[in-house]
Formats: sequence, structure tokens, C-alpha cells
Amino acid sequence: MQGFVENALMLVCAGNAHRAGRDMTGFWPDAPTFKFMKVCEFRLPPESGNDKDDYPVVASNPLEFFQLQGANCRGYRLHHTVRKRQPSQQTDTPDRMLAGFVGGGPRFLIEAVGQFNSELWEPFHRLGDRNDPSRRIWLCTHILQAQIPATESEPVDLAVALSDLRTVLPEIEDYAREEKYDNFADCFANASKALASTAVEEFPWIVDIVKYTGFDTRQVNVLRAINHAWVFGGMGSWNDTGGGERYDALSERLYAALNDTIAGLANSTFRA
Repeated sequence: MQGFVENALMLVCAGNAHRAGRDMTGFWPDAPTFKFMKVCEFRLPPESGNDKDDYPVVASNPLEFFQLQGANCRGYRLHHTVRKRQPSQQTDTPDRMLAGFVGGGPRFLIEAVGQFNSELWEPFHRLGDRNDPSRRIWLCTHILQAQIPATESEPVDLAVALSDLRTVLPEIEDYAREEKYDNFADCFANASKALASTAVEEFPWIVDIVKYTGFDTRQVNVLRAINHAWVFGGMGSWNDTGGGERYDALSERLYAALNDTIAGLANSTFRA
């Protein structure tokens, strides 16, 4: 899973853990999801509506953002949609084929759910100093996109998303075996095994994630499955293999199911 996707997932889960009273000391900037991130801030759009004007800072980091939301916030949810492109950026290339590029792949929106209205925040990632000695080369700015009635939000349900994922994984594994893409077939098989598992292997990265999210065994195994099955990226990824109607259909189904599962996993931590 690309870093920007993991960032959105972890922010929502950590936000819900913070609201539930979990000790979030060190989440920013020490959580693994921020290993290469220098800035993670939240800004409002210019009052003038002119993109060239200043974007006022609301919070300089995630913990400040969680605290700012305060008691009015009932929790956080995650949504995904097709990424917006400018007229000059229109392309027939599927989003899954652009997932490995900055500005490509799924568009995620973080919903801060209020008592009556919700705020929708979108993260924008850009490259900072390539030579940063700490290797924190990424800068992320979340910008408020809209305020909507909380009742208009339709969050992805994890159970529904998992049904789709469990269905497509063995089908795309069979296709990968037939085409001799055994390394990818193993990825899909391992994802299926993770979803069926009732135990958790004690990897250091899992301990760190549970520390800030409070994930139970099922949620950890869903995350493991996502990491195994997310094969969309740049050179050498699943996007560089295959072709034809069956490949395209299975790839689109897997991509959609994974995006739904990511949002559904985040939403499973919402406890209004």
C-alpha cells in the first residue's frame, strides 16, 4: 500500500483511538506511517477563493488537529473516490495504473464527524528536500474540502468490503498461476490466509500499529491482507504484467475491493 494511502488510514484510526481516550503520545511524529514525512498539517482554503492566496493553518500536526476537533467531534471516517484531475490531465489510464505515481491512485477523504455536520479533509502530498538527512522528504497538507450534514455521509462498511475481497482473491490467484505470475499468486494466497486467520504474528510493525489504533486481531489481519494484496505500483508491480479482458476485469475488481476494504477498516474504528 502506498504511503499516502496508509497515512489516511492511520490518521482515521488514530483519531478514533484518541477520541476513545487512548494514549497517543508519540503518534506524531514517531508512528511508522510518518517515517518519511516532514510535515503533516491542516489548512483552510483561502477566504478569497483564489488558490494563489494564503491557506490559513488550522493545525500543524495530527495531534493538534484531534485536540482542535474536541468534544464536538464524534469520530472519524474514511471515504474514497476517483481522483480529481485538471482538464490538461485527462487520461483514459485507469486509476490503478497510476497508483505508484505522486498524484495518482485513489482519492481519500477524511471525515471529521460532528454532532450535526461533518468536515471533509483531503490530504495533498508533495516532495520536499530530497537530501533531508533524516530522510523525511514528504510534505502533507490536508485541506478542508467541504462541510456537509453528517446524515449525508455514506461510509463503506467493512463486512461488505470483505465479502468482495474474499470473492476476488482466489479468482485472481488462479489467473496469476495460469499466467506463471507465481510471486503475485503467492501475494493473493497470503492475503486470503490472513483474512482466514484467527491469530496474529508478533511483527514489530504490528505492535507499533496496535499501539496507536487499538486494532483487535481481526482488524490486524485485515490490514495484513491489504498489504499482501496491494500489488498496484510502478515498475515491477502487477501493473507491469498481463493484459487482456480477464486481466483488466480482475485487476479492477481487486483494486475496488481493496480501496473499499481500506476505507471499511478505518470506519470499523468509528465508535460514535
